[in-house]
Amino acid sequence: MHRTFIALAFAATAATTSLPTSAIAMENEYNMLTGAVYNSLRQFGVETDNIDQLTLQEIAELRTILSGDSMSEEQKRVRIRALLEDN
Repeated sequence: MHRTFIALAFAATAATTSLPTSAIAMENEYNMLTGAVYNSLRQFGVETDNIDQLTLQEIAELRTILSGDSMSEEQKRVRIRALLEDN
């Protein structure tokens, strides 16, 4: 029984560490970017229910819109809603 537990623990550790470090780093960056966009959308009063269905490109577009200074807040809302409605 003790050997089985050790074998299972080893297998679980090996399975979780088999991903390349760069893949883990990319996933962490994606999650941080999505979180930042989520928080900004909530501040704008925009619905965020489907944010997990957006692609990386769409998340990046939203971040660009949200961080842009050349548009008014209403213009940003219009562009954000248009992007979100395409999903």
